[in-house]
Amino acid sequence: MSGRAKLLLSLVLGVLAVFLVYVYVRGLERQLYEEVDMQNVIVTRAAIPAGTAIDQGAIQRVSVPRKYRQPQTFPTIEEVAGRVAVVPIAAGTQVSGSMLADAGAEALSFEVPRGRRAVAITVTDDTGVGGLIRPGNFVDIVGTFEFGRPVGYQNGRMAYADEKTEVRTMMQNVFVVAVNKELRRERVQSETAGSAGAAQPPSRERTLRTVTLLVEPKMVQELILAQNVGDLTLSLRSSLDDTAVQLPFLDPMGLLNVQIPVKPKARAVQSFRDVGRGLF
Repeated sequence: MSGRAKLLLSLVLGVLAVFLVYVYVRGLERQLYEEVDMQNVIVTRAAIPAGTAIDQGAIQRVSVPRKYRQPQTFPTIEEVAGRVAVVPIAAGTQVSGSMLADAGAEALSFEVPRGRRAVAITVTDDTGVGGLIRPGNFVDIVGTFEFGRPVGYQNGRMAYADEKTEVRTMMQNVFVVAVNKELRRERVQSETAGSAGAAQPPSRERTLRTVTLLVEPKMVQELILAQNVGDLTLSLRSSLDDTAVQLPFLDPMGLLNVQIPVKPKARAVQSFRDVGRGLF
């Protein structure tokens, strides 16, 4: 081999060696970067059974090297809290999207604890604290009832004797799980997105039509019957006050401390029950 050929071969081998060293160094840099590039993931504090809504206290945010982050994981607690586990999740597991139900597929049933029932009552702005009730609030339920002994028909209408109106506090410290179709979890998520500066989802309808309450099973019948024979009004409680107050039944005579009946004021027709009284 001539001297020129040897020189050319040496140059080629030198360039190849430099290239191989460069590739090796870049690989080390990439590996080192993956070790020090920390990513936020959400990890379970304790085991979560399938079909369970994930509470914020059951998860935590930790930082792990990027190469140890599992696919489809979440960087913030708000993206996981309130969603439902579709498979059992062991303690210390990175929570991924494949473990959870889609945000829009969650049902109200996951918001209802064992031994409780969700029941909706019809309200208006007048009977629902001016439409200011929100999911997560606590309310008292007050019923207004009219009493009277039927004595026959007069001028095509049923006449009553001994008529009176009475107000009773039916239930206290009742949890509001939904207003119209807005759940508590959805409200928390929208408020969190708004505080973070993200685009907020379309707002729910503002007109108050129904309030869904969490009650004991026996109270479901009481609420349904009370709404059919009277008018229910909600009073908003402080979230810091769960004290039950003993309140007597109140009628107009007791309200004004008088001995003669108070004449009821005329009111517009408000329900099918009132229409029926005028027809029969």
